[in-house]
Amino acid sequence: MLNSIPVCFYPTRKIILDDDPFFTSTILLKMHNKNMVSYTSPTDALNYLLNEYKPALTALDILQKSSLVADSTSQYILNINIEKLKTMILKPCYQDISIIFIDYHMPDIQGIDFLKQIQHLPIKYVLVTGEKNYNIAIDAFNSGLVDAYIRKDDPSFIEKFQAITSELEWKYFIELSKTIINLPDFNFLMDANVFSSFKQQIQHHSITEFYLTHIDGNFTMINSDNEKIHLLFRNKSQLKRLAEIAREDGGSIEIVNELLLGNIIPFFDSKEYWQIPAADWKTFSYPTNQVLYENNMVWALAR
Repeated sequence: MLNSIPVCFYPTRKIILDDDPFFTSTILLKMHNKNMVSYTSPTDALNYLLNEYKPALTALDILQKSSLVADSTSQYILNINIEKLKTMILKPCYQDISIIFIDYHMPDIQGIDFLKQIQHLPIKYVLVTGEKNYNIAIDAFNSGLVDAYIRKDDPSFIEKFQAITSELEWKYFIELSKTIINLPDFNFLMDANVFSSFKQQIQHHSITEFYLTHIDGNFTMINSDNEKIHLLFRNKSQLKRLAEIAREDGGSIEIVNELLLGNIIPFFDSKEYWQIPAADWKTFSYPTNQVLYENNMVWALAR
């Protein structure tokens, strides 16, 4: 699942909980650009997480259940709440917590006991231990209590800490999106070649956040300069259907043929294709790139 594309991604908070203020200060210094915050009191952290913390986006926010299936108590239609994802663009909130790094040995409460009280929260957990408690960390990982573990005395501690942070932040959003990713219409989000193309664009354009903004496969991406870029994915059958619509609506032979060949993707931003006469589609069309090793998928960039 890590090689899948979530329906959104944005900067989140990561918490380091350790009663040693020197240790937490060191981590904050090393991870200054990763939105890290620290707690030295387990009691304060627990009170905040259990009584105050509310994420801006949850899995339930992304999906809506429709009652359109008549006379049924066992079936329902799942609708992706695209409007909620669009709201996240307009009013970004980066206070959601994706990861908590928890020291095993603390005076008020052991790390394992702390973890057991917050397991219901949709957060990724990392146990930080010393050499003596390393086996406890392995057991916690094998039992599913934590998502990762790391030793303080590891010579590569910071490098591993950074790697775990990147991996689990992505995994956090995959977990939010897993119901959608498993829907047949969104299987492309799990395709290895689509994922590779997606990650290349993230790196090339310095993307810091993105959101699925249309069920056809449109992602609105925001880079480090706060500029918007739209990454569009389509399979060729989608484009062939658009070609038929364009032909029936009086679109040019050129537009129809380019759609049939999968050479362009029309993008109408906040409007739908039926709101724009097909004769004008050329203005809204962007050249495609083939998804590597995937004959049926293409992508395009629109600004």
